[in-house]
Amino acid sequence: MIISIMRKLLFTLVTLTIFACENKPKIQETNLPEYKFLSTEKPIVSSDGYISPTQNLVYNIEIDHPMAKDSLVLLQNYFIEKGESEFNGINKVIVYAYLKGTFINGTPYARMTQIAGKKEIRIEENAVAIQELYETQADDIQDDNADQIIGTYHCSRLRDTYAFKSNHKGFFTVSGGSPREFTWKRSGKDITVVYEVLGAVKLKYDSKAQTLTEETEDFGTLIYEKQ
Repeated sequence: MIISIMRKLLFTLVTLTIFACENKPKIQETNLPEYKFLSTEKPIVSSDGYISPTQNLVYNIEIDHPMAKDSLVLLQNYFIEKGESEFNGINKVIVYAYLKGTFINGTPYARMTQIAGKKEIRIEENAVAIQELYETQADDIQDDNADQIIGTYHCSRLRDTYAFKSNHKGFFTVSGGSPREFTWKRSGKDITVVYEVLGAVKLKYDSKAQTLTEETEDFGTLIYEKQ
C-alpha cells in the first residue's frame, strides 16, 4: 500500500516537472544581429535561492563592427530576457559588447544594462580606435623579419595591455581606458617604453616564456603574457 502511494506521488512529481519544462517560455534568438558569445559572470545565489539586489549578472559578447542602436536594443532585450529566465529574481543584468579582437583590452564598445527595470545603453567611441590599433598591430606581426617582441601582452591581474609594433611604436591600455601611444627600444632583455608626457618605463623581456615584467610602486611585480 505504502509503495503504491509512493509510486503515485513519484509519477505526479515527474509529470509536473515535465509539464513545467514544456511550458517554460523559450527565448527567441531569431533575427538577432550577429554576435559571438564570450562568457557569463554569474551572480551569487544564496542557499535558499535568494539573489541580493547588489548582485550583477554579466554577459560578455563580441561583435565584428559598431552597430546601430536599434541592433543593440535587440541584443539587450534578448540577454535581459535570457538572464531573467535563468536567474529568477535578478535585479541587474549587464551586457558588454566588445568589438572583434578587443576583449583582452577590457573596453567594451557598448554597455547595455537593466537595473531595477530601467534600461540604458552607453557607447564607448574609444573602442573603435582600439580595434583599429589592434588590426594595425596584427598586420605588423605578419612580418617574418620583425623583432620577436612584436605583439600584444596582457596582464591577467589588472587586465592591462601592452602592444608593440614593428615601427618601434606601440600603445598601452589600462583596462576600460583609452590607449596611450609610446615609442620603444630593446637592448637584449631590457625594453624601454617612452611616453610623450609620462616619460620612460623599464620592462624585462623573457623571449623563452614570451612575457614582459614590470616593477611598479603600487602593484609590485606585474607579468604580461604574450597573446
